[in-house]
Amino acid sequence: MNESNNTSVNEKIALAQPRIEQAGPLLIAGLREPLDEHAAQKIPQLWQQLTTSWDQIPQRVGATGFGLCIHLHNQEYYYMAGCAVWDFTGLPETFSPFIIPSQTYAIFSHKGTVNSIRATIDFAFDKWLPTSEYNHATAEENALHFFERYGEQFNPHTGEGDIEIWLPVT
Repeated sequence: MNESNNTSVNEKIALAQPRIEQAGPLLIAGLREPLDEHAAQKIPQLWQQLTTSWDQIPQRVGATGFGLCIHLHNQEYYYMAGCAVWDFTGLPETFSPFIIPSQTYAIFSHKGTVNSIRATIDFAFDKWLPTSEYNHATAEENALHFFERYGEQFNPHTGEGDIEIWLPVT
């Protein structure tokens, strides 16, 4: 039974093609942690910290959340849970700034809970990207690898609704 559920999820992902958009720049303020063997525990904690300090973020724009995967250098990455801001003025010391660059993105809608988001990310990188006409847009250091967008219809209690993966492409 579990195997058929996985097949069903994989079939839904395989059928979903991304939309392509030019977007950015977007200023993000958030909390970040290195991606390591403890990431599965750290990322939900970052989101809890962010949502409890949501009102301390000056210049916050809207209720959309952003989860950024940022490539530092070599094989080092960090994850940042954040929100859009007008500017970085008055940002509390615990928050980090990051500018999502203006570029072309392949945008994948994620169906299901946030717990299964890895399947959509894997589909984007491992299945769609190699067979598409696009290349992953990367830079050598401190560059956006991809980001998650949690829209206003996202329900943090159920972990479902309005989740997208934005993959920078050229």
